[in-house]
Amino acid sequence: MNTTLHFELIDGIFPPKEASQVLGSMLKSKIDYHSLVSHSDSELSGDSKIRFKERFQQLQNLNSKLKELFETAATANRNLKICGRLKIDFVD
Repeated sequence: MNTTLHFELIDGIFPPKEASQVLGSMLKSKIDYHSLVSHSDSELSGDSKIRFKERFQQLQNLNSKLKELFETAATANRNLKICGRLKIDFVD
């Protein structure tokens, strides 16, 4: 069995508003997940809580940068080509 799988998650050209909806909903889902895990799982060790908080902050920063990008594209009346590849590896 192949231990690495590849999927084309997103591949297309989008107006800024649609790009914002597509990527925004994916990012919101990730942010919600990390927020839920970091707040609800009292069994997490200190290191795990820090890791989730760091990832949560990284996603918040990415969200801000993407909003700026979408605004810039909309102002310039430009579309955005988005290629999102998903790579999954089996690990022990």
